[in-house]
Order: sequence, then structure tokens, then C-alpha cells
Amino acid sequence: MRLFRSQSGFTLIEMIVSLAIFGIVVTVSVGALLVLVGTNQRLQGEQRIMTNLSFALDSMTREIRTGSAYWCFTSSNNNQYTNNGNLDSILNKTAVLDCANGHGNNANAWNFHGMAFLEGGDSISGTVDNRILYFYDKPNKTIYRRVGTTKQAIVSSEINVIDVDFFVTGSEDLNTDPASDTLTDIKQPTVTIYIRASENADGSGKQFEVQTTVTQRTLDV
Repeated sequence: MRLFRSQSGFTLIEMIVSLAIFGIVVTVSVGALLVLVGTNQRLQGEQRIMTNLSFALDSMTREIRTGSAYWCFTSSNNNQYTNNGNLDSILNKTAVLDCANGHGNNANAWNFHGMAFLEGGDSISGTVDNRILYFYDKPNKTIYRRVGTTKQAIVSSEINVIDVDFFVTGSEDLNTDPASDTLTDIKQPTVTIYIRASENADGSGKQFEVQTTVTQRTLDV
């Protein structure tokens, strides 16, 4: 007698169904992985922008807070304040100027906007009572810090700075009234800084806005 042993296996239909299910699972998994990678890159880009803007704000506010003689300017031309001459000779130690409205609403009327102040010490410029200038260069879409005749960008070149505004108040108040010899200065100098930036060079991407207010540490009332 011959003994026959039956051998069972997958049918062609079962193989096709298994491969189809496997393909669906792989496609969904790869899609989810790509979404995670894209989200991670986007979050890293946003974190990079916020870190850069926070560093710029912290640098400015730390020096402005300990400085004095706040002087604000807005210009349509590439003038002496941003590129030429020495700030310490252009602005004397008592020069002050408020800009309560910032650079104004007419975006076509200015290309440079910023503020200068006397350094509170000599650790940066090397000389007591030297001017430090922070300004926004709208054509180049970046923020500069200028000490003497040298200027340096304080934000990464990867970041597109769309707008920067400085609001300076309280610096122009008189210390005394010559006629009555009574105090008339009731406002402590205050600076509000607003920055709007984007990661994309054309500014079409997601925009980020940061703002802070700093008050002069030295009493001036």
C-alpha cells in the first residue's frame, strides 16, 4: 500500500492578499515617518528663528538698560549714523531724542531706523561714555550693532527680518525748570523693541513676532 501525505501551503490568492496588506502597512508607515521628519525640520527651523530673535533682544535690552542718553532716529538714506563717521563725534554726551511713534506708518519713507545710547561703562567700547547704536537696515533685512565706526549684524543671515521698531519715550524730559528751579522730569526713559521676522528669504513663510520693553536702570526723574 502506498501512503500519501497531504502537504498544505498558501494559495496564490492568499499570497496576493498578504502582499497587498503588507504594501498598505509599509506605505502608511513610510508616510507617517516622512510627516514626522518634515514636522521635526519645521520645528527646528522655528526654534532656530526664535532662539536667534531672543538672543538679539537679550543683547539689546541688556546694554540699553544699563545705558543712558537715549537717542532715536529714522532715515530714508544710508546716512552717517549707520555707516559713516564716529558716533561719539556725531552725537555729544547729552544728545537725546524720543520717538514715541517709532518709525511711523509710512513704510516708504524710511530705510533705516534705530537708537543710540551711552554705554554704561567701558567694557564694550573701551572708553567711558561712548555711543552704541542698534539699527534696522530695511534694504538688507537685518539688525546691526555699531560701536564707533564698526557695525556687525546681530541676527543670522538665514533669517529674514521683515520689520523692527524702536519706541523711545522719557529721554527728552527736562531735569529742571530754569524759571522755577523745580523738577519737571516725571518719566523714566523707556524703550520698547518690536521685531517681526520670517525664515523664508522672501518673507512668504510663517512669521514670528517678539517684543520687549526695557527701562533705563539709572534713575532719571
